[in-house]
Amino acid sequence: SAYASIDLHRVGDYTPYLFRTRDYGKTWTKIIGDLPTNQPSGSFSRVIRNDTKKAGLVFAGTESGMYVSFDDGDHWQSLMQNLPNTSYRDIAIKDNDLIVATYGRGFWVLDDYSMLRELTPAIATEPAHLFKPGDAMRLRRNVGADTPFPPEVTHADNPADGVTVDYWLARAPQGDITLDVLDASGGVVRHMTSRVHAPVSEAARPPHPNFWVASPFALPKLAGTNRTSWDLRHDAPPALSHSFEINANPGRTPASPEGPVALPGVYTLKLNVDGRTYTQVATVRADPHSPATPAALRAQHDLQVRLLEAVALSYEARERAGMLRTSLRGLPTGVDLADVASRATVLIAQLDTVYGLDGGGRGRGGATAAPSFSGLNATLIAQLNAQDLGDMAPTTAARAAFTKSCVDLKSVIGSLERISTKDLVSFNTVLTGRGKTAVVIDGKPFRIPKC
Repeated sequence: SAYASIDLHRVGDYTPYLFRTRDYGKTWTKIIGDLPTNQPSGSFSRVIRNDTKKAGLVFAGTESGMYVSFDDGDHWQSLMQNLPNTSYRDIAIKDNDLIVATYGRGFWVLDDYSMLRELTPAIATEPAHLFKPGDAMRLRRNVGADTPFPPEVTHADNPADGVTVDYWLARAPQGDITLDVLDASGGVVRHMTSRVHAPVSEAARPPHPNFWVASPFALPKLAGTNRTSWDLRHDAPPALSHSFEINANPGRTPASPEGPVALPGVYTLKLNVDGRTYTQVATVRADPHSPATPAALRAQHDLQVRLLEAVALSYEARERAGMLRTSLRGLPTGVDLADVASRATVLIAQLDTVYGLDGGGRGRGGATAAPSFSGLNATLIAQLNAQDLGDMAPTTAARAAFTKSCVDLKSVIGSLERISTKDLVSFNTVLTGRGKTAVVIDGKPFRIPKC
């Protein structure tokens, strides 16, 4: 089990404590400052370990708890968090994780304690501070189908996916805070905020018990230390409907579709608090167990990014078609406007075709129906989800499927562009000729997907 946030305040009354150890046959004595007395299970040290990277950072396990020192043992403070009151017999450090062994209460891991290596008294005087995160491994979450460990099997949650992000806030900010992840080219890969968004509508009635569903994500913004994580995903694309991919992680099943997993590399983190920006870099390392070569990962990622863009364009164009339909349906009627109503009916029928009235995957005519924004949004999302099943180069069939869907999307966007310009101009000429106000639409140029 992971214990995360660190209380940086002094705990209890401390007095010097004598610790004796042995190394390579030589014995020496050192005074360890102000470890506590009168601990519940006994006040003596079982194990002391120096940090492997930061001089002066020391961890101690006693008969009753865990402690940390930032000044080579002169002063100590509690590092218990959610640990049990028991005997701590051994300490190991693996990369950025602190592993402690207890007598009879199991092994515990403090996941990515990089922030402890960076702490200085000066940080407490800053309005905010973003700590440099430790390296993250590009791993995919457990996809053990719908077969979690039964309650009687001893197990604990995995650490949070991706990059662990710690930051300090001197006080709770007045507004929302944001955290942006940028790639090497400066493009925003992921945008996170403390604003709590409503869950997708499908979360109210998922196809499985609700305890599987992950809560909507929001950055914490409490005064003091805060911990969150970037799961290495790009921002999710806009979708007309959502599902929940099977994975054996109760409380962590996200709404699908998700953005693709980012490639290994160096990313920039930008935390914005009350108008000020704090920057760090994070390194994502390749999964050493993945069979995919860097070239295969790059090819897959390139296809996923193109799918991501195409999904967004299908959603965006559908919204524009919908607004035009609404405007045409809201026009005044009357005997003197019969020709206007007739022309409006023709335009609405054309918009219905490109819009896709079923709101889902295939349009009103089923599999052989003309391509529509609704159908293409679902089709492209299915292709995106298929690429998320593992690390692999795209197959020839996968590339061909995307090309066909992309060409169809370009065609449907072209139809909407014609309706919104040439056909609408002709319609507005008749409409204004009857003394009515022309239908005005968003004049932004249509974005075309790259096929």
